[in-house]
Amino acid sequence: MPDRFEAAHERARAVADDVLFPRAQATDGAQLVPAGNLDALRDAGLFGLQGPDDVPGGLGAGHVEARPVLEAVAGGCGATAFVWAQHHGAVRRVSGGDGPARDVWLPRLCDGSTLAGIGFAYLRRPGPAPVRASRVDGGWRLDGEAPWITGWGLIEALVVMARADDGSVVTIVVGRPGDHASLHAGEPQALAVMGATGTVTLAFDALEVPDRDVVGVQSDEAWRRRDRTGSALPPAAPLGIADRAIRLLGEREAPEAMQAASALAADLASRRGTADDIARAVTAAMASGDGPLEEAFVAGAVERDRGLDLARRATDALVAASGGRAMSLEHPAQRLSREATFYLIQAQTGDLRAASLLRTARGD
Repeated sequence: MPDRFEAAHERARAVADDVLFPRAQATDGAQLVPAGNLDALRDAGLFGLQGPDDVPGGLGAGHVEARPVLEAVAGGCGATAFVWAQHHGAVRRVSGGDGPARDVWLPRLCDGSTLAGIGFAYLRRPGPAPVRASRVDGGWRLDGEAPWITGWGLIEALVVMARADDGSVVTIVVGRPGDHASLHAGEPQALAVMGATGTVTLAFDALEVPDRDVVGVQSDEAWRRRDRTGSALPPAAPLGIADRAIRLLGEREAPEAMQAASALAADLASRRGTADDIARAVTAAMASGDGPLEEAFVAGAVERDRGLDLARRATDALVAASGGRAMSLEHPAQRLSREATFYLIQAQTGDLRAASLLRTARGD
C-alpha cells in the first residue's frame, strides 16, 4: 500500500484515539456532532480521502485503500464517522460525474473547505419517486421529500439525486442548503443511536438549481447497476466497531475476556482480508463494465453479513465482560452495541436483509 495511504491511516487512528473516542460518550448524547470532531478530520487531511489525486486534497484512495481509514474513524465515534462517511459518498458521486458541477465542487470537497451530505436511498423504493426533477430554463426544479438527510446543521453542500419525468436520475449539488427558502427541514429525528448526526426529513418546494451545479444525468438502469454494485462492498464501519470493542475487551483482567478478545481478533483479521479481496473483485467488475457482478454481489452480501455478525459478537462480549456498568450511558459498551445494531439497518437492501435473516435461521 502506498505511503500516503499508510500515513492517512495513521492520522485517522490518531484522531480516533486522541480526539473522537475520549469524547464519544458526550457526542452520543449531544444534539449535534461537535464541529471540533470534524475539524480534527479536516486538519488531518482526510476530507479528500476518496477524491482523485489530481485534485488539491484528493488522496486517490480506492475502496481497498480507504477501508482502514474509514474503519479507524468508526471505532472512534459512530456519530462523527457517519456524518463524515456521507461526505465521502458525495465526493465519490461528484468525482464520477461528467457535468459542470465536478469542476466547481470537487476541489472544495477534497481540500476540506466544504463538508457535504448526500441523499439518494429513497430512489430504491418502488412507486413514485419521493424527490422529482423537472427540466426548467437553465436548470432543474426539485420537488418532493427526502426522508433521511444526515448532517443538517453541519453540511455546507448537499448532493441530491432525483428522478426525472423520463425515469432518468439527475444528480445535483445544492450549496449552503440551510439558506434556501425552498428547502424545509423537519426537526432532528429521535433515534436510538446516531442521534447527534442531525438526520432530518427534508422537503423540496420547487427548488431551482442551475445547470452549473449538475453532476450528471444517467439512465435508471445505469444508476441501479452502480447502486447495487456499491452494496456489494462490505462496509468498513462494523469492523471498526468490532476493533474498538476487542481492544477494550483485551484490557479486562479476567482470563475469559482476554481469551474472547484473542478469538475475536483472529476473526477480525480474517474478515479484513476477505473484505479487501471482495472490494478488489467488485472494483474490477465495475471497471470492466461487464464483469461477474452478480457473483461479486452475492459474495459481498455474505461478507457484509459476516462483518455485521462480528460487530454484534464483539460488542456483546464487551457488554458481558463489563457487567452492570455496561448499561450506564457513560460506558462505551452500550454505545458500541447500539452502533453495531445500527449497521444491521443502514444501507441494507432486501437481498442483504434476507442474507442476515437466513444466517440466523440456519444458526450459523
